[in-house]
Order: sequence, then C-alpha cells, then structure tokens
Amino acid sequence: MSKIYRIALIFAFLGAGATPLFGADASNASTSSSVVAYLHKGGPVLYVLILLSFVMLCLVFYYLMSLRTVLVVPDDLVKRIEGALEKKDFELLAEISKKDDSPTGKIIKAGTEIFIRSKNNYVMIRDAVEDEGGRQSGILWQRIQPLQDIAIIAPMVGLLGTVIGMINSFMSLTAEVGTPRPTVIANGVSMALITTAAGLIIGITAMILYSYFRSRIHNIIGYMENVCNKIALEMMVSDSGNDVPF
Repeated sequence: MSKIYRIALIFAFLGAGATPLFGADASNASTSSSVVAYLHKGGPVLYVLILLSFVMLCLVFYYLMSLRTVLVVPDDLVKRIEGALEKKDFELLAEISKKDDSPTGKIIKAGTEIFIRSKNNYVMIRDAVEDEGGRQSGILWQRIQPLQDIAIIAPMVGLLGTVIGMINSFMSLTAEVGTPRPTVIANGVSMALITTAAGLIIGITAMILYSYFRSRIHNIIGYMENVCNKIALEMMVSDSGNDVPF
C-alpha cells in the first residue's frame, strides 16, 4: 500500500502543478471550454504532447500490473521447485521450470538443463544461471525504457512547439502593415509558452515515474537473484554425489 500511496501523491502533486496551465480561466468559463481554448492555442504540437501523455499513462498502468514480485518470482513456483528438490526428482524439476513462463522459471530451466547433462560441473550450472539471469534482467530493464524515451522526447517536442510559435509570431509581424498590434503576435507566443510548459510537465512526470519503476525493478531483480542462487545451491547439495565448491 505504501508504494501505491507514493504513486498517488506523485500524480496529485503533478496534477496540482498542471492546474494553472489548463484551468487558469476556470472561474470565468467552464472547464471544457477552457481546455478547448488551450488546445486551440497550443496548435498541432500540443496534440502530439497529449498523445505522449496518454501513452505514458498506459505504460504506468501496465508497469503497475506487470512489474510485481509475485509475477517475476512466483511463490507457487518456488514452493514446487523446493518440493522437487526435497524429493531429488530432477526430472520433475525440469518439467516444472519448463512449464513456467516467468523470468525465474526460465532461469531455473537453464540451470536444470545443464545440471541434468553435466551433474559434476558446478561452474557450468552457475554460468548458465547467471547468463539467463542477465538476459531476464535485461528484458525487465528494457520494459521501462519507453518511459525514459518519453521523458526525453516530450521536452523536445515542446521546444519544437516553441520554435513554431515564435516563427508564426515573426511571420505575422512581417505581414502586418504599419504599427504591429500586440494581438498579432499573441497567438504565436501563446503556442510557444503552452507547448513548452506541457512538454516540461510531461517530461518531468515521465522521469519521476521512470525513477520509481527503476527502483522497483532493481529490488525485484535483487530478490530474483537471491532466490535463483539459493535454488542452484540446493540443486547441487541435493545431489549427494557432488560437492559444492564454496
């Protein structure tokens, strides 16, 4: 509950910071009309930023559901593996790990295959577990990479909107005959400021969320490594014909 509470606080804080941008005229107009007005002033670049924010929100919900210890290191899998080791039934161990599609199951499967083929080579078993563990850890790290990409891309898209807005302002000035009116450049400046602020808000939000999920994956991988190393050692110890070289 504490992790979910921290995520809720993050969204509440960022939502409060974004309120002045999208709801400054709430006292004079309805919320929907105010949002539509800002969308119109932000131009097409703002729609790209909204798309990025939607993708970010989908990713966050996906990570909250998928990046859980119980899915990466299933308790039921660990119990079944420990039960097979107690019985010294290595064929059952191989069958259990083969049927499980979790990262831990794939790591144990790699170690079990080497164990069955070469029981006397502890180094090969350890290397197989470490190699597969590295691959599974890499897959977990790559899973949150899109969130970091959004954190980098969103401010750049906002900067693009800034440049387009300033270009529109200067083009309006050159087209104006006589003394330029403030309203001539207002639309371009509005677009520049709105897209810049929106890009920064989305980028900062994505970076904060990326940091949170990075810490979450780090803890999950640490726990997965401990469980897999323990099972690998139990695998060797359960075979009475081998001496584990500590």
